[in-house]
Amino acid sequence: MALMARLVEAPQTPYWLSPFGRVGKWLRWWRLLRRTVGFAGTDEAAILAKLVAALKAESQTALQTCIDVVSVTAPWIAAWEADIPVDSAFNDALESAGLQTWTWGASGPIYLSEPSGVLAANGRRLCKERWCGLDEDDEDDQSDLWPQIAFFISFTNHSVYTTFQAARRYYQRAWESYLASIDTKYGLDRLDEDTAQQFWNALRDYLLSSVVEFTKRNPDYKYSNFIVLTAGEAADRPEFLDVVRSVAKSIPELRTDHGVARPPKVELVISDDPTFSAARGAAFWLHTRIDESYCSEFDDIIVSQYDMVRDGHVEL
Repeated sequence: MALMARLVEAPQTPYWLSPFGRVGKWLRWWRLLRRTVGFAGTDEAAILAKLVAALKAESQTALQTCIDVVSVTAPWIAAWEADIPVDSAFNDALESAGLQTWTWGASGPIYLSEPSGVLAANGRRLCKERWCGLDEDDEDDQSDLWPQIAFFISFTNHSVYTTFQAARRYYQRAWESYLASIDTKYGLDRLDEDTAQQFWNALRDYLLSSVVEFTKRNPDYKYSNFIVLTAGEAADRPEFLDVVRSVAKSIPELRTDHGVARPPKVELVISDDPTFSAARGAAFWLHTRIDESYCSEFDDIIVSQYDMVRDGHVEL
């Protein structure tokens, strides 16, 4: 958790340190050398490798089957936006765990952001026609100009993870992500029954302050509507759901009080299976990448989305 808490708030890697920058190109060779002698490319990759290996072992035991292909969902990391799939922390983790890895011909997001996974699991922003080859924008469609903003709230036993993400097609890179934070002060394990109401009030205030901060920092989304998404193993707590409903109800007034011209429409999406909703979305993503029957109703269209799969790589 400490690793992710640090990474989600890390700024985007400057170009000169990216895999295409002057210094970044040398760092790529350094990572390759580390892998050649048996180490992970980076310290972050080594930690992820242990997590992925443990998850693989537990999953194989639970399912009583061998797993060699997986789909990955995780908080969106701005510092990794420029990473090349084959030269990434996630690829190192997959290789260490004996799972199918990326190839040099791979493209697309390296992994699915958690908000995108939860959107997909709840049947939102699937954009099936565009996925299956009909990728033509409707001139009257303003969703790309003023995208809906997903306020993602993942409430777990040890923290609350929040972020604001433009809710575009779920399978796209989540580069429009803002104010990501993992705060351990609001994990369920911090709840003391003697001061329970104080805890829930503090969580509500924290979430409302996040909405205000997003509104102030991002005036370009002044016409965007909101979708509030919940996830996490503790997100089915009745008290948490009461807090989220209160926050969703307060968003229109908060937005107008801080400079937005009109109150946004707000949709609240409470996942049926909050613990595994992001994972379900990632599994659905992998299914659509591998199984062309998903686009069978568009047989007369060239399904370009599958060209990247035929070379044998797996989408993460």
